[in-house]
Amino acid sequence: MRLSEPDHRAVSSTLAVVLLLGMTLLGTGIIVGVGSSALSTTQQSVDAERAEQSMTQFDAVTAMVGLGQTDRESLTLQSSSDGGYTVSPDDGWLRIKHWNYSEEKDEVVYNASLGSVTYRTETSAVTYQGGGVWQRSDGGTSMVSPPEFHYRDATLTLPVVRVRNTDSASGRVRAIVSRRDEVARVYPHPKEPGPGWKTYDDGVATYRNPVRNGSVNVTVHSEFYRGWAEYFRTRTTGNVTVDHDARTATLELATVGMVGAFELPAKNEGIEIRGMASGHPIREFEVSLAKSNGGNNNMDFSFYTTKGSKAYETVVHVPKGIGNYCKNGKEADMTMVVYYRNGTGTQHVWANDSIPAGTGPVSIDCSTETIAVNYTSDMPLTYDGTGTTDETALTWDDPVDSSPSFNHSGEDGENTTFVPGGQTTSRHLTRHYLSFFAPEFDLNAWHGPGNSGKARLDVDESTGELRYDTTTSSQYITFLHVTENNVTVELS
Repeated sequence: MRLSEPDHRAVSSTLAVVLLLGMTLLGTGIIVGVGSSALSTTQQSVDAERAEQSMTQFDAVTAMVGLGQTDRESLTLQSSSDGGYTVSPDDGWLRIKHWNYSEEKDEVVYNASLGSVTYRTETSAVTYQGGGVWQRSDGGTSMVSPPEFHYRDATLTLPVVRVRNTDSASGRVRAIVSRRDEVARVYPHPKEPGPGWKTYDDGVATYRNPVRNGSVNVTVHSEFYRGWAEYFRTRTTGNVTVDHDARTATLELATVGMVGAFELPAKNEGIEIRGMASGHPIREFEVSLAKSNGGNNNMDFSFYTTKGSKAYETVVHVPKGIGNYCKNGKEADMTMVVYYRNGTGTQHVWANDSIPAGTGPVSIDCSTETIAVNYTSDMPLTYDGTGTTDETALTWDDPVDSSPSFNHSGEDGENTTFVPGGQTTSRHLTRHYLSFFAPEFDLNAWHGPGNSGKARLDVDESTGELRYDTTTSSQYITFLHVTENNVTVELS
């Protein structure tokens, strides 16, 4: 049946109303859905912020208790309907190891669990661990507040705050933090035997500062190991490594090297210099050389080092007739020569070939047939002087610089420019040249004549003394302070 014109218009109006109603309901649904999702996201963000604030407050309170400022504190922790707090004594651990403290021996100075207090929801977690607060979400791991790890001027202070009990709660939570034990000193220990006295595994070295030899490694195993690694990098320039499989972050800080007495190394072997300060750091440097087979006639002895294009060598020459001096007191002079090359195509040469054999800073003791050399004496050396020797560990065949400039302002009378015939002291040259190789290098020993390798010296009976100022660069450690600080956290 064909509809009349009025009926056709009525049907069209009805359809329009239905379509409009449907679109309105659909739009309302979309708005409600989007609004609910946005509201949920906002609520989660607010809950996370509240949890971070609560855990930061908890961190401050726990530090007061753990570090011994008070015995007991309490606070209220915020939470949401889907979140809860847990206390775990076994979550994560921290280990401190002293690598190569003596002849490739290692010592585990400290190794214990950290424990944690965690607020966890379906989408995120905020955790107190090791004196810091960490957050984990789908976006990764971040540090909310730093752990109890303090490094400055080559000094590492590490009060290890440990959570020692188990508990859990949700809703409106009240936390009571109590000190479990007295603060325990781990490193260093007392200077004299008594309570807390401890030695390394070799039974000789003690837990004392300054820390010498090898390196100190701090390793943390944690859910937040990436955050620990990043914090280590921001606080130091030490070597930081991560093991993703083991979920660990390790910081390696090198100790400073040889300071004080040392045994003379074998020919072409070196004294390890580590952590030498900048400027003119050497304060004392001298050796006593004991002969091996035969006499000291016509012997040359040197210390040398290289780094890139730079090279340094200081040679002591014993004259051929030195035996006559010891037999009948016939006059004899010793010689010292200092060489330096900085890679510019020229070299520096300083010499003194008239050092009295019996009384000079390079001298021979005829009763013991030992030769004493003081590299930090005020003995003068002349630039481009005579008396140089061909017997050296390194090759010195570059042209001599006509006007070398020493530019350590304020050190040993510098800035100074020298010309041939100019003089300065052995102390000045030793302090100036070796500073170019700091902070780490090997100072090698050599003796001749010739390269046959036959020993002219008894290295077991030869000794030395080398003292220098050490750097506070953030890749080194000189002083280590570690304490264990145990707390319990009760939730209600």
